Amino acid sequence: MSSMLESPTLLRTGVAMSENTHDAIRSIAASSGRTRDNLIHEFMRARMGLFKQIAWGLCRRYGHAPDQHVDDFASIVSMTALKMLTEELANDELLERIENWEGMLRVQARAAVRDFIDKDGAPMTEMTSALRRKRVLDATRDEIRREMGTEPTPQEIVDTHNAKMWEKRANPVKQGVIASVNDLRVSRVQDDIADHDYSVPIDTDFVLHPVEGPRFIQLIVERTSAYNERLGKAAELWLSGLYSDKHEPRIASVDQIAEALDVSRSTARAYVRKIKEYAVQVAQDEFAISEDDL
Repeated sequence: MSSMLESPTLLRTGVAMSENTHDAIRSIAASSGRTRDNLIHEFMRARMGLFKQIAWGLCRRYGHAPDQHVDDFASIVSMTALKMLTEELANDELLERIENWEGMLRVQARAAVRDFIDKDGAPMTEMTSALRRKRVLDATRDEIRREMGTEPTPQEIVDTHNAKMWEKRANPVKQGVIASVNDLRVSRVQDDIADHDYSVPIDTDFVLHPVEGPRFIQLIVERTSAYNERLGKAAELWLSGLYSDKHEPRIASVDQIAEALDVSRSTARAYVRKIKEYAVQVAQDEFAISEDDL
Protein backbone atom coordinates (compact mmCIF):
# COMPACT_ATOMS: atom_id res chain seq x y z
CA MET A 1 0.00 0.00 0.00
CA SER A 2 2.75 2.42 0.88
CA SER A 3 4.17 2.12 -2.64
CA MET A 4 0.92 3.48 -4.00
CA LEU A 5 1.46 6.63 -1.98
CA GLU A 6 5.17 7.16 -2.69
CA SER A 7 4.45 8.54 -6.14
CA PRO A 8 2.26 11.62 -6.72
CA THR A 9 1.27 10.14 -10.10
CA LEU A 10 -0.57 7.27 -8.45
CA LEU A 11 -2.49 9.63 -6.24
CA ARG A 12 -3.71 11.61 -9.21
CA THR A 13 -7.06 10.15 -10.16
CA GLY A 14 -8.57 12.83 -12.37
CA VAL A 15 -10.68 15.94 -11.95
CA ALA A 16 -13.11 16.44 -9.10
CA MET A 17 -16.68 15.63 -10.00
CA SER A 18 -19.18 18.50 -9.93
CA GLU A 19 -21.67 16.70 -7.72
CA ASN A 20 -20.71 14.17 -5.09
CA THR A 21 -22.42 10.82 -4.79
CA HIS A 22 -24.11 11.72 -1.53
CA ASP A 23 -25.91 14.67 -3.16
CA ALA A 24 -26.61 12.80 -6.38
CA ILE A 25 -28.45 9.98 -4.60
CA ARG A 26 -30.51 12.44 -2.61
CA SER A 27 -31.44 14.25 -5.82
CA ILE A 28 -32.67 10.95 -7.24
CA ALA A 29 -34.62 10.23 -4.05
CA ALA A 30 -36.36 13.60 -4.28
CA SER A 31 -37.52 12.91 -7.85
CA SER A 32 -40.15 10.60 -9.29
CA GLY A 33 -41.40 9.02 -12.49
CA ARG A 34 -39.46 9.58 -15.69
CA THR A 35 -37.25 12.18 -14.03
CA ARG A 36 -36.08 9.60 -11.49
CA ASP A 37 -35.47 7.04 -14.25
CA ASN A 38 -33.34 9.53 -16.14
CA LEU A 39 -31.37 10.48 -13.03
CA ILE A 40 -30.66 6.83 -12.23
CA HIS A 41 -29.52 6.33 -15.82
CA GLU A 42 -27.19 9.35 -15.59
CA PHE A 43 -25.90 8.30 -12.16
CA MET A 44 -24.92 4.87 -13.42
CA ARG A 45 -23.49 6.06 -16.73
CA ALA A 46 -21.30 8.61 -14.94
CA ARG A 47 -19.78 5.83 -12.82
CA MET A 48 -19.16 3.17 -15.45
CA GLY A 49 -15.47 4.02 -15.33
CA LEU A 50 -15.47 3.55 -11.57
CA PHE A 51 -17.13 0.15 -11.93
CA LYS A 52 -14.49 -0.97 -14.42
CA GLN A 53 -11.70 0.38 -12.21
CA ILE A 54 -13.02 -1.67 -9.29
CA ALA A 55 -13.38 -4.70 -11.57
CA TRP A 56 -9.77 -4.39 -12.67
CA GLY A 57 -8.65 -4.42 -9.05
CA LEU A 58 -10.79 -7.48 -8.37
CA CYS A 59 -9.12 -9.29 -11.26
CA ARG A 60 -5.77 -8.65 -9.59
CA ARG A 61 -7.10 -9.61 -6.17
CA TYR A 62 -8.48 -12.96 -7.29
CA GLY A 63 -5.81 -13.82 -9.86
CA HIS A 64 -8.00 -13.62 -12.95
CA ALA A 65 -6.66 -12.29 -16.26
CA PRO A 66 -8.21 -8.83 -16.83
CA ASP A 67 -8.35 -9.25 -20.61
CA GLN A 68 -10.63 -12.26 -20.08
CA HIS A 69 -12.63 -11.32 -17.00
CA VAL A 70 -12.69 -7.56 -16.46
CA ASP A 71 -15.95 -7.04 -18.42
CA ASP A 72 -17.71 -9.83 -16.52
CA PHE A 73 -16.50 -8.42 -13.21
CA ALA A 74 -17.50 -4.89 -14.27
CA SER A 75 -21.01 -6.16 -14.96
CA ILE A 76 -21.16 -7.67 -11.47
CA VAL A 77 -19.90 -4.42 -9.93
CA SER A 78 -22.49 -2.47 -11.94
CA MET A 79 -25.35 -4.72 -10.88
CA THR A 80 -24.16 -4.50 -7.28
CA ALA A 81 -24.19 -0.71 -7.55
CA LEU A 82 -27.68 -0.72 -9.04
CA LYS A 83 -28.92 -3.03 -6.29
CA MET A 84 -27.41 -0.77 -3.63
CA LEU A 85 -28.96 2.32 -5.18
CA THR A 86 -32.39 0.70 -5.54
CA GLU A 87 -32.38 -0.43 -1.90
CA GLU A 88 -31.30 3.01 -0.69
CA LEU A 89 -34.03 4.76 -2.67
CA ALA A 90 -36.62 2.43 -1.16
CA ASN A 91 -35.43 2.82 2.44
CA ASP A 92 -35.14 6.24 4.10
CA GLU A 93 -33.02 4.80 6.89
CA LEU A 94 -30.45 3.46 4.42
CA LEU A 95 -30.57 6.75 2.55
CA GLU A 96 -29.71 8.72 5.67
CA ARG A 97 -26.76 6.46 6.46
CA ILE A 98 -24.97 7.06 3.16
CA GLU A 99 -21.52 8.47 3.80
CA ASN A 100 -18.98 6.74 1.60
CA TRP A 101 -20.95 5.05 -1.13
CA GLU A 102 -17.94 4.12 -3.23
CA GLY A 103 -16.24 2.39 -0.30
CA MET A 104 -19.40 0.43 0.45
CA LEU A 105 -19.64 -0.54 -3.21
CA ARG A 106 -16.09 -1.90 -3.17
CA VAL A 107 -16.92 -4.11 -0.17
CA GLN A 108 -20.18 -5.43 -1.62
CA ALA A 109 -18.76 -5.90 -5.12
CA ARG A 110 -15.84 -7.85 -3.70
CA ALA A 111 -18.30 -10.21 -1.99
CA ALA A 112 -20.41 -10.51 -5.16
CA VAL A 113 -17.42 -11.36 -7.32
CA ARG A 114 -16.19 -13.84 -4.73
CA ASP A 115 -19.64 -15.44 -4.79
CA PHE A 116 -19.54 -15.51 -8.60
CA ILE A 117 -16.20 -17.30 -8.54
CA ASP A 118 -17.28 -19.76 -5.83
CA LYS A 119 -20.69 -20.54 -7.34
CA ASP A 120 -19.61 -20.57 -10.97
CA GLY A 121 -21.61 -17.65 -12.25
CA ALA A 122 -24.68 -17.15 -10.06
CA PRO A 123 -24.65 -13.31 -10.13
CA MET A 124 -24.08 -13.27 -13.89
CA THR A 125 -27.01 -15.63 -14.36
CA GLU A 126 -29.20 -13.22 -12.41
CA MET A 127 -28.01 -10.33 -14.54
CA THR A 128 -28.61 -12.20 -17.78
CA SER A 129 -32.17 -13.04 -16.69
CA ALA A 130 -32.85 -9.39 -15.92
CA LEU A 131 -31.56 -8.31 -19.34
CA ARG A 132 -33.64 -10.99 -21.05
CA ARG A 133 -36.80 -9.85 -19.23
CA LYS A 134 -36.06 -6.30 -20.27
CA ARG A 135 -35.83 -7.22 -23.96
CA VAL A 136 -39.06 -9.21 -23.82
CA LEU A 137 -40.85 -6.35 -22.03
CA ASP A 138 -39.70 -3.93 -24.73
CA ALA A 139 -41.12 -6.26 -27.38
CA THR A 140 -44.39 -6.52 -25.42
CA ARG A 141 -44.63 -2.72 -25.24
CA ASP A 142 -44.21 -2.46 -29.03
CA GLU A 143 -46.83 -5.14 -29.59
CA ILE A 144 -49.41 -3.37 -27.40
CA ARG A 145 -48.69 -0.08 -29.16
CA ARG A 146 -49.38 -1.67 -32.54
CA GLU A 147 -52.56 -3.42 -31.42
CA MET A 148 -54.07 -0.66 -29.26
CA GLY A 149 -52.67 2.44 -30.91
CA THR A 150 -51.85 3.94 -27.50
CA GLU A 151 -48.92 4.02 -25.12
CA PRO A 152 -49.39 1.29 -22.50
CA THR A 153 -48.70 1.91 -18.83
CA PRO A 154 -45.80 0.04 -17.20
CA GLN A 155 -48.26 -2.13 -15.26
CA GLU A 156 -50.15 -3.03 -18.47
CA ILE A 157 -46.88 -4.11 -20.10
CA VAL A 158 -45.90 -6.24 -17.12
CA ASP A 159 -49.35 -7.80 -16.75
CA THR A 160 -49.48 -8.71 -20.45
CA HIS A 161 -46.01 -10.21 -20.35
CA ASN A 162 -46.64 -12.22 -17.18
CA ALA A 163 -49.95 -13.56 -18.51
CA LYS A 164 -48.11 -14.89 -21.58
CA MET A 165 -45.43 -16.47 -19.40
CA TRP A 166 -48.04 -18.28 -17.29
CA GLU A 167 -49.64 -19.60 -20.48
CA LYS A 168 -46.38 -20.80 -22.05
CA ARG A 169 -44.27 -21.97 -19.12
CA ALA A 170 -44.76 -24.77 -16.63
CA ASN A 171 -43.10 -22.84 -13.79
CA PRO A 172 -42.37 -19.24 -14.88
CA VAL A 173 -41.39 -18.14 -11.38
CA LYS A 174 -38.68 -20.78 -11.02
CA GLN A 175 -37.51 -20.06 -14.56
CA GLY A 176 -37.04 -16.38 -13.74
CA VAL A 177 -39.29 -14.98 -16.47
CA ILE A 178 -41.91 -13.26 -14.31
CA ALA A 179 -41.32 -9.51 -14.53
CA SER A 180 -42.12 -6.53 -12.36
CA VAL A 181 -42.40 -2.81 -13.06
CA ASN A 182 -38.85 -2.47 -11.68
CA ASP A 183 -37.57 -4.37 -14.71
CA LEU A 184 -38.85 -1.53 -16.89
CA ARG A 185 -37.60 1.24 -14.62
CA VAL A 186 -33.99 0.16 -14.80
CA SER A 187 -33.97 -1.01 -18.40
CA ARG A 188 -31.76 1.80 -19.71
CA VAL A 189 -29.30 1.19 -16.90
CA GLN A 190 -29.20 -2.51 -17.71
CA ASP A 191 -28.51 -1.68 -21.34
CA ASP A 192 -25.49 0.32 -20.23
CA ILE A 193 -24.27 -2.47 -17.96
CA ALA A 194 -24.46 -4.93 -20.85
CA ASP A 195 -22.67 -2.58 -23.26
CA HIS A 196 -19.10 -2.07 -22.10
CA ASP A 197 -18.40 0.35 -24.93
CA TYR A 198 -20.05 2.92 -22.66
CA SER A 199 -17.31 2.48 -20.05
CA VAL A 200 -14.82 5.31 -20.17
CA PRO A 201 -11.15 4.37 -20.52
CA ILE A 202 -9.33 3.73 -17.25
CA ASP A 203 -5.69 3.89 -16.25
CA THR A 204 -4.98 0.51 -14.73
CA ASP A 205 -2.09 1.91 -12.68
CA PHE A 206 -4.60 3.88 -10.61
CA VAL A 207 -6.31 2.22 -7.66
CA LEU A 208 -8.77 5.06 -7.04
CA HIS A 209 -11.05 6.44 -9.71
CA PRO A 210 -11.70 10.19 -10.29
CA VAL A 211 -15.05 9.86 -8.53
CA GLU A 212 -13.21 8.86 -5.34
CA GLY A 213 -10.06 10.98 -5.46
CA PRO A 214 -11.30 14.32 -4.05
CA ARG A 215 -12.96 12.65 -1.08
CA PHE A 216 -9.84 10.58 -0.43
CA ILE A 217 -7.77 13.74 -0.10
CA GLN A 218 -10.44 15.49 1.97
CA LEU A 219 -10.48 12.61 4.45
CA ILE A 220 -6.70 12.58 4.72
CA VAL A 221 -6.71 16.29 5.56
CA GLU A 222 -9.52 15.83 8.08
CA ARG A 223 -7.82 12.93 9.86
CA THR A 224 -4.40 14.53 10.00
CA SER A 225 -5.93 17.79 11.24
CA ALA A 226 -7.72 15.92 14.04
CA TYR A 227 -4.37 14.44 15.09
CA ASN A 228 -2.42 17.69 14.81
CA GLU A 229 -3.48 20.98 13.25
CA ARG A 230 -0.02 21.57 11.79
CA LEU A 231 0.08 18.10 10.25
CA GLY A 232 -3.32 18.77 8.70
CA LYS A 233 -2.01 21.98 7.17
CA ALA A 234 0.95 20.06 5.75
CA ALA A 235 -1.43 17.50 4.24
CA GLU A 236 -3.49 20.25 2.66
CA LEU A 237 -0.37 21.91 1.26
CA TRP A 238 1.00 18.62 -0.05
CA LEU A 239 -2.17 17.29 -1.72
CA SER A 240 -4.62 20.11 -2.46
CA GLY A 241 -2.97 20.94 -5.79
CA LEU A 242 -4.12 17.64 -7.24
CA TYR A 243 -7.60 19.01 -7.90
CA SER A 244 -7.04 22.66 -8.73
CA ASP A 245 -8.94 24.03 -11.71
CA LYS A 246 -6.17 26.58 -12.28
CA HIS A 247 -3.29 24.28 -13.21
CA GLU A 248 -2.31 20.70 -13.99
CA PRO A 249 -2.50 18.27 -11.04
CA ARG A 250 0.56 18.51 -8.79
CA ILE A 251 1.70 18.09 -5.22
CA ALA A 252 3.86 20.42 -3.16
CA SER A 253 7.52 19.56 -2.64
CA VAL A 254 9.14 19.08 0.76
CA ASP A 255 10.88 22.44 0.27
CA GLN A 256 7.56 24.17 -0.42
CA ILE A 257 5.96 22.64 2.67
CA ALA A 258 8.95 23.61 4.81
CA GLU A 259 8.86 27.19 3.55
CA ALA A 260 5.09 27.59 3.93
CA LEU A 261 5.07 26.23 7.49
CA ASP A 262 8.42 27.78 8.45
CA VAL A 263 9.92 24.44 9.50
CA SER A 264 13.07 22.55 8.58
CA ARG A 265 13.21 20.22 5.59
CA SER A 266 13.63 17.24 7.91
CA THR A 267 10.45 18.23 9.77
CA ALA A 268 8.58 18.64 6.49
CA ARG A 269 9.76 15.17 5.40
CA ALA A 270 8.55 13.75 8.70
CA TYR A 271 5.14 15.37 8.07
CA VAL A 272 4.95 13.71 4.63
CA ARG A 273 5.82 10.29 6.09
CA LYS A 274 3.08 10.67 8.68
CA ILE A 275 0.57 11.83 6.07
CA LYS A 276 1.32 8.70 4.02
CA GLU A 277 0.54 6.54 7.06
CA TYR A 278 -2.84 8.27 7.39
CA ALA A 279 -3.45 7.86 3.64
CA VAL A 280 -2.97 4.10 3.93
CA GLN A 281 -5.41 4.01 6.84
CA VAL A 282 -8.00 6.12 5.00
CA ALA A 283 -7.73 3.85 1.95
CA GLN A 284 -8.37 0.81 4.14
CA ASP A 285 -11.07 2.28 6.39
CA GLU A 286 -13.05 4.37 3.92
CA PHE A 287 -12.47 2.76 0.53
CA ALA A 288 -11.84 -0.88 1.49
CA ILE A 289 -8.55 -0.83 -0.40
CA SER A 290 -5.72 -3.00 0.90
CA GLU A 291 -2.47 -4.31 -0.52
CA ASP A 292 -4.44 -7.13 -2.15
CA ASP A 293 -6.02 -4.57 -4.47
CA LEU A 294 -2.71 -3.26 -5.78
